[in-house]
Amino acid sequence: MITIDSVRTRFISDDQAQHIADHWNPVYPAMRRILDTVIKAQRAADRPTVDVARLELVRRGLGQLDRGTFKGCTRSPGYFSVHHAIRHVHGVLKVTYSGDPDKGAIYRLAGVLADTNAHTDAAASTYFAAEKQARIPEQTVDRSRVGKADSGQRERGGR
Repeated sequence: MITIDSVRTRFISDDQAQHIADHWNPVYPAMRRILDTVIKAQRAADRPTVDVARLELVRRGLGQLDRGTFKGCTRSPGYFSVHHAIRHVHGVLKVTYSGDPDKGAIYRLAGVLADTNAHTDAAASTYFAAEKQARIPEQTVDRSRVGKADSGQRERGGR
């Protein structure tokens, strides 16, 4: 079960985190059920029609996101990643039966995650561009010498 504190970052507000949690928490058990059912059926099949190992990774990733133990790399602390959540939710949608009663809720979760991801990408781009601008001093360019060679170029026979 995710909480506001597990989702909130410097780019995700409390309201956005609450919105994600409100959609995630009721749908996560359904996504888990769907994956368990498909994986079990595919293991029993003589000729599986989906990549079972990939579905197991999706199931594991969703569990880590739900518990807050997901790690983007081995050295980072556990956190909730909106980007990775979208990927895993799409993995569930790919194998969900079209008549499943929870499919609409899963699609709504995917939409909330996609909207939040777009917002965080824009906020991060703005933040890091401003940070970069603050670090790099503005340099003036002497345009009066455009097209003129310096003495070294004349001696070497350059331009």
